[in-house]
Amino acid sequence: MSAGGFEYAVGAGGLISLSLTLFRGCIQGFEIIQLAAHAGSEADNFRCKLEVEQYRLIQWAERIGLEEQPSERMNWTLVGDILKQMEALLLDTQALKKKYRLDLVPDDSNASAPESTAPPKTSFGKLLSKLRPDFPLASSRIIHESNGSIRKLKWAAFDRAKAANLINDIVHFNNSLHGLLDNVNQDFIKSALGSLLRDIISRSNATSELEVIKQLLSSAYVATPAAVASAASLKQIRLVLGLGPNHNSVNQSVQRAPPEGIKIRLIQLKPNLFQRESPQLSPTGRELARYKSSPVVVEWKFIERGHEKELKTRVDQLAILLSHTYDTSFHSLHCIGFLPKDVSYQPNDEDSICYGLVFKLPISASNLAPIAPVIRPLSTLFAARRRPSLNERRDIAIALAETILQLHTSGWLHKAIRSDNVLYVDTGDSKWESCNVTGPFLAGYEYARPTTAYTEAMPAVPEQEMYRHPKGQGLTRANFR
Repeated sequence: MSAGGFEYAVGAGGLISLSLTLFRGCIQGFEIIQLAAHAGSEADNFRCKLEVEQYRLIQWAERIGLEEQPSERMNWTLVGDILKQMEALLLDTQALKKKYRLDLVPDDSNASAPESTAPPKTSFGKLLSKLRPDFPLASSRIIHESNGSIRKLKWAAFDRAKAANLINDIVHFNNSLHGLLDNVNQDFIKSALGSLLRDIISRSNATSELEVIKQLLSSAYVATPAAVASAASLKQIRLVLGLGPNHNSVNQSVQRAPPEGIKIRLIQLKPNLFQRESPQLSPTGRELARYKSSPVVVEWKFIERGHEKELKTRVDQLAILLSHTYDTSFHSLHCIGFLPKDVSYQPNDEDSICYGLVFKLPISASNLAPIAPVIRPLSTLFAARRRPSLNERRDIAIALAETILQLHTSGWLHKAIRSDNVLYVDTGDSKWESCNVTGPFLAGYEYARPTTAYTEAMPAVPEQEMYRHPKGQGLTRANFR
């Protein structure tokens, strides 16, 4: 090796070693601030955001092999500069007090206890540690390799607005580090963090935690921030309705106030504004109709007498859920409310009653004449003269997978995914044969339920049974929750 090459290698090695030291200092700073004793929900939300940023920093270090095999393609001079600024931001208590009005002082309340990192105190952090057990272990190992302990401090003053500024500055430095990665590694971290946040959303039982996640997503460092935020909002609605882990129906005694920006309202439509297009109902329980002269799709839910109170509550829940599916990742028709039983097809049936979920069609006024819209299920389109191309089939699969992911993340199960519940809309200028039909839309929510509720008995129709698990078929089907 030439003298110049040797000097370069020594210089690069020194920069990597310095970067590793600064990285460990940053982790120590995160732990010091998170473990500072302070009560109140504002401090909990602050710690939640810190936990995510600490996780992002550790993920970044793993992708570049900082502690094992550092990447030779990394700009280590720039890495060192960014880490140095982040470490100063997290460890300089005087700067925290002066710039952010966050006053940290020594905590002598339990001086005899050994100084070490503790498990996360927020329920968000506990979920994070449960889903990614390597995260707290990595933090503890890094602290141990630094100096074996951290200083115990407590908040003497905590300013909410200034704390938000501190988080924004930390996000800026983290984003700068992530921006030094190649596109493959950036996409990997965004995808992994998005999956992690979805796991936390699905397991969380606190609307405040979900609100923090939505605030985190405003930084757009996950692959699909709008979709994940929408799933968090749907989960918030479920919790507001009292559908936590121990509740199977809307329970007024456990309902919470809706989070800011979410309006929850159950809309019972007016029967006198409803007009049928056909005197008979199709075997699917679905019909085209008009409400306020606009075309709609109605899905009728038949309920055995004796179960009306319980299952009517589920109709209410579904109407509320499906009226909040605004994000484009939720490929379903938008629910505008429900119709009461007195306008059903069986008003005098002694054995059952039914309610209708009403969905708006994605049709503008210019599409209404002269050809009426037609709803076509996927099963009939595959039998048409023009079969869908491979790209179209891929797009159908992606749309259905996105919708199901949103449902499952928010804590709901569809229970009737099959080809006749995947709909397309044909209008005057939108035809399947001309490749511009509108859809797909996942429909058939009459048996959808929260993950904590029981599954209703479904009719043993052979064409529908084939889509179910063998243990879920027939009259002696197994009950799943």
